[in-house]
Amino acid sequence: MGLSASQAKLLSITSRLSANELRAQEVTRQKTALTNQTVEANDRYIKALNQKTLTYQGYDLDGNQVSMALTGSQLSTYGPLKNQYGLINSSGRILVSELDAANFESSKNINEFLAKYGIEQIDTGETIVIKNPNYDSAYEAWEKDHQDWVDNYPKVEDFTTEVINTDNKIYNAVKSSGGCFSLGMSGLNCYMHALSDLIGPGEHTTSSGETYTITSEGSWSWNSAKHDVEDFEEITEMLKNGHCSGDVIEGSLVIDGVEYPNMAKEEVTYNGITKEMSVGGVVSDPEMSLYQRAIDLLWEVHNDYREGSATGGSVNEVSFAKFLYFVEHDLKQADKKTIFDEEGYNKAVEEYRKEPVLTEPETFEEKVYTYNDSDKAQWYVNLWHRMNGGSQVKDEDQTGEGETTTSSNRPVGRQYEVLEDGLMNSASWLQHALENGTITLEKVNFSAQPESGTGLKNASWTSIIYTSVLEIHEKENSEAKSKAEAEFEQTQKIIEAKDKQFDNILKLLDTEHNALQTEYDSVKSVISKNIDRTLKIYSA
Repeated sequence: MGLSASQAKLLSITSRLSANELRAQEVTRQKTALTNQTVEANDRYIKALNQKTLTYQGYDLDGNQVSMALTGSQLSTYGPLKNQYGLINSSGRILVSELDAANFESSKNINEFLAKYGIEQIDTGETIVIKNPNYDSAYEAWEKDHQDWVDNYPKVEDFTTEVINTDNKIYNAVKSSGGCFSLGMSGLNCYMHALSDLIGPGEHTTSSGETYTITSEGSWSWNSAKHDVEDFEEITEMLKNGHCSGDVIEGSLVIDGVEYPNMAKEEVTYNGITKEMSVGGVVSDPEMSLYQRAIDLLWEVHNDYREGSATGGSVNEVSFAKFLYFVEHDLKQADKKTIFDEEGYNKAVEEYRKEPVLTEPETFEEKVYTYNDSDKAQWYVNLWHRMNGGSQVKDEDQTGEGETTTSSNRPVGRQYEVLEDGLMNSASWLQHALENGTITLEKVNFSAQPESGTGLKNASWTSIIYTSVLEIHEKENSEAKSKAEAEFEQTQKIIEAKDKQFDNILKLLDTEHNALQTEYDSVKSVISKNIDRTLKIYSA
């Protein structure tokens, strides 16, 4: 075989080897897919084996125990020897049949409701006081609302304002000191006599320790107190008990080329005459008594007084500004009065919302009845109260609006919803709803002591998990199980046959691969020998 022919043969074998390997890979992938199919078939089989249906264990007319499909009708329709259950939706409302809803809606009271089921009522002539089951939750809501009403009721103190009483005795006493105040405003130092009158005769000591005496006799001087001050003792007591204002005057004034801080021009009125005067120059200490401040201030300004003059000579503007600050800020605020805005208060009270009223009575007084069929009556009395509440008269608030629930986990307003008969009788719908939690159950429990005017047992509806209900059982789905077994076996046979077929194909491919590999090695050897022989010829 020539070199070229050998090379062509080698390429052909190589191509066939590659095709062989690709085919083997494809068959292996298909075998893997068969494994996945086996797992899926097994999962379907196990799921079918675990499939169960819910059944209801009840009694026939002869009292024999029988098993039947679990439906809403089986749970909520009256029957002898049955426990009473209710289907409850996510809003806390009981789901009732179309018939029960129609009977309720066309009844004004519990007697009319019972009559629609053929239950005859017999009046015993007795009455009984029962507790209103809605009272506690209603009281809790009222108490919260009432406390909010009390807390936000208009308060007298909110309409009471404390204002400065500019008509106080101290302020008036200074301004009525024999005209000395007005003379001070006209530019004379006799304003000091007003301070002396306030302080009163006797020896006095300043905060810094200086001592001086106020006199009531002799010629006029800075320390003369010659005016009779009305109610002097009362005013003195007010001065000693009162304190300075501590007011800070913003800004400053320039007087005779000197800038004085905490000073401003203010309007000062005396005897109906208002003048703009310099006021301030010092910030009073709110911890200091008015009496002590008057003593200190007189000492601070007394050197301005010209002895031998009744009026004391021309006033020093800066000193008089201190005096006016004491009068217009400290003394003016010495007394305060309280003003009550009665009109505003009365208007606020009138506009405030009305006091909340507790509408639910704590107890009911009802007649005591007996019935021709007490068991059936008990059943529908329980249903009435679950749909309507504690009263024997129908609650007209059955709008169904709102989802707010009370502390007893009952909705506000409408207490029930109508479940159409198709769903009420559907076992698959109820099982799905119970297993997925969209519907829950309540069971009627009884207490020994009757608390209702019906003369029947007192009943309460209590939540219960459906798996805890004795009458509900799980049953294997034999039909689904048989079908699943047949499908699983058929699927297994098909998979096994395909798997065996793939094994045979892989075996053939392996045999072909070995033959091709042998042929490949043989041709490759021939090519190698031809190359060696050719090289020897040309090297000779």
